[in-house]
Amino acid sequence: MPTDLCINLMPDSLAEIKAVAELCEQSGLHSIGIADSPMLARDLYITCAGALEATDRLGVMSAVTNPVTRHPSVMAAAALTLGEIAPGRVTLGMATGDSALWGVGLRPARVSQLREYIVALRSLMRGEQACWQGATFRGRWKAHDPSLAPKVLVAVSGPKVLRAAAQVSDGLIIAMGYAPEDIAHIESLIAEACAEVGRDPSELEIWWYTDINFAEDYDTGLAMSLDSTAQWLVMGGTDGKRIPEGYVPLLKELFADAHDLDTSYRDDNRGYVLLERAKRLGVYDWLIARQSGLCGTPADVALRLAELRAQGLEKWCIWRNPGKESLTQYVEHLGEVCRWGE
Repeated sequence: MPTDLCINLMPDSLAEIKAVAELCEQSGLHSIGIADSPMLARDLYITCAGALEATDRLGVMSAVTNPVTRHPSVMAAAALTLGEIAPGRVTLGMATGDSALWGVGLRPARVSQLREYIVALRSLMRGEQACWQGATFRGRWKAHDPSLAPKVLVAVSGPKVLRAAAQVSDGLIIAMGYAPEDIAHIESLIAEACAEVGRDPSELEIWWYTDINFAEDYDTGLAMSLDSTAQWLVMGGTDGKRIPEGYVPLLKELFADAHDLDTSYRDDNRGYVLLERAKRLGVYDWLIARQSGLCGTPADVALRLAELRAQGLEKWCIWRNPGKESLTQYVEHLGEVCRWGE
């Protein structure tokens, strides 16, 4: 079985998302993830619906939404409606909140708030009573079909969110390092969290989050790989992330300008800026040792994915850094990777 690939997108128009979704399906990708970032992209629910209606097999995921700007009743109604459009092809990805929040001056949700939200959302979608922020309510939808309820996956970049998500969600989207010792640490955290609530870890659907940077060779692609594959180290705090003493202030300086919409999402030179900064701060080699190494030609990427699959990393959510190739060319490269895995 080939590795499953999901490309995360921040659509500039409904027409674009439909066209890209069609191309992703033709190229053999498993799914697309659509960002919930209202100040940067088109509306999440409408673009998800457009992508589903433009395709026949492609999965569509919210990648990712949050508990702050979307009340669980709103999210449940939208998710069930998307499930009616394309049964079995919808996934809800969520987290404590990123650009959708700091882009408008809001703070991320607390871990306890995220946990309560997931429990309430899943209860609503099953047709059960939900409790959220002191209120109790239940859906009154006619012809409600709980089987249409999408899975809820949580993006995690630290042990606290991982533990909570492993106990109450359907799965995880993990950005916590890809070295063998990182993978072993993550697996132990999942096992411990599940044991606390008597859950079988195999029930969880596990995805891994990374950049894939296509280039004429591995080293050139590697130079662009310090953004989303390393930023997890300072997202939501640094506790429990096995960072060497003295590195924390350096990593915070490396990503000091991350909470700026233009810097993080609209700067085509972002990868090179971070590269030079990491080398100046003396953290480049350590960071490279913990990133996924998914860069270079499509053949290079396919071979590295095969290595990671042998370690149990079978599903990948991909962020595309701005590069020389167009989005269409990037998806075509991913299609080459999919064919290598057949």
